[in-house]
Amino acid sequence: MRTDGPPDGAPEGARRTRFAEWLVCGVLAAAVLLSAIEAFARPSAPWWPFVWQNAWTLSAVTLGCWAVLRTVEKADARESRSTARPDRATGPQDGDESSRPADGDEGADKGAPSPPRTTPTPPADTQKHD
Repeated sequence: MRTDGPPDGAPEGARRTRFAEWLVCGVLAAAVLLSAIEAFARPSAPWWPFVWQNAWTLSAVTLGCWAVLRTVEKADARESRSTARPDRATGPQDGDESSRPADGDEGADKGAPSPPRTTPTPPADTQKHD
């Protein structure tokens, strides 16, 4: 079973994004390889600087394209989730039963840590001294 890409029934946007990811990886690998050749072999072909510099330019362009595609894909996913569950997209409204705390939970926030519980100590003058 494949787990590295979108499922076969994935939206077209997800397929484009995955293709752009593969393209970014390939172009970046080529740019790194060309940089290693530049560092160790110092090719003297007249076209070499053009190829070497444009490989890095192409990697930046493909990375930008991937970022745009990924942003659109995430926005589409958020939109489809909010239309699938409208009650969760807006959250509880004032006066809803779900917006009131349960008995014994007045003022309790589920995400906030609870204050430390301390036991009261009697005043110093009422303690027994032997």
